Amino acid sequence: MKQPHDSWGAYYDFVYKQIFGSFYTNPTIETVNVIKLILPYGTIIDFGAGTGRLSIPLVEQGYSLIAVEKSNGMVNELKRKFDELNYKIEVHNCSISEYKNGNADLALALFTVLSYSITEDELAMNLKNICNHIKINGYFFFDLPNKMFFNAGRLININTNNFSRIVELKSNNDNDIYTYREKCSGNFKGQEFSYEDEFKIRYWSFNTIDKLLLKNGLKDTLKSFPQFNSTGSTYKLYKRL
Repeated sequence: MKQPHDSWGAYYDFVYKQIFGSFYTNPTIETVNVIKLILPYGTIIDFGAGTGRLSIPLVEQGYSLIAVEKSNGMVNELKRKFDELNYKIEVHNCSISEYKNGNADLALALFTVLSYSITEDELAMNLKNICNHIKINGYFFFDLPNKMFFNAGRLININTNNFSRIVELKSNNDNDIYTYREKCSGNFKGQEFSYEDEFKIRYWSFNTIDKLLLKNGLKDTLKSFPQFNSTGSTYKLYKRL
């Protein structure tokens, strides 16, 4: 079954750098710095690892890293990078709820990962499995996009001689579910490319997330992360008791 981002895993980093430039790398650097304060050393599971935006710099910081990613297209690019860098990283091509391997001191679900859970049952299964793979006194660090992000409508509209990308979010008027649509074309490493992507994402309230995490033995640390205020998401840190 086709997954979000399958059609453009090879172009993912290129596309975001075209749109955001240094603003694409700055949040990654800031996130790694925060993670180093949360967990100076240990094992991390990166749920929704994508093409390694966080996994690679975290390995370079000395962490033991487990990458979990459902999209075949993203995993192919992730593995290509790991092979090129000669990094030994455990990669699992599966959904969050299907992951059944080792536990970690810190689990991540960053850059809107939880919003890909569409139903309450799916969200509950994903969060339960994440919690089950966090060691006692370990942490869960995640973000949730704010309602303003979902209500923005057209997120990106760029059309130049070399690059074109349109990204839209449309409400389905049903339980905070939105349809994400994207069209993009350009030139990558001397080759013309184009792709389209469409999938559903969902706005989740912190009240819903908090209840599910408490049910599974995690508690809000009440730490705030103002350095991410401009991202359109709120970041939270929970601890397993």
